[in-house]
Amino acid sequence: MAVREAFSTEEWQAVGAAPFLVGLYLVGASPAGPMGAIAEMLAAEKAVTREARQPDGLPIVKEIEADLVAQVLTSDLGMIDGAADEQARVLGELARALALVEAQAPAMDSAFRAWLYRLGEHVVRVAREVAPTGSAARQTTAEEAAALATLAAMLGAPR
Repeated sequence: MAVREAFSTEEWQAVGAAPFLVGLYLVGASPAGPMGAIAEMLAAEKAVTREARQPDGLPIVKEIEADLVAQVLTSDLGMIDGAADEQARVLGELARALALVEAQAPAMDSAFRAWLYRLGEHVVRVAREVAPTGSAARQTTAEEAAALATLAAMLGAPR
């Protein structure tokens, strides 16, 4: 049975958004500006593709990527301004996706959470790389570090 079959269409939309919710949350914590935000969200999308193409890639990520290609899922979740209520909304949506995976695909839960955290670390690295040379954004900011710590706690990832 495919992982996707454990979820209703609406639930799968929530689960499939998880990698992009991580990216969006970190965009909200980043001072990278519009171009940096685009680069960060593209980094999240590329991380999905990279994991899906690994021979030992997570089946849940492979199915998310297949549905992105088939346009059943979308990576476009809009933009975020970093306001506390927006950040809380994104975390709430991520928590719902995680609860769905935990309940309906428990064999994938731990590995999916660990992968999501690695994706978050990757997004922060990309934000630093695309920032202009000499810019304060070339350093991990306190806000980004706090956002990664929040994600680590939520995902159960070691810090």
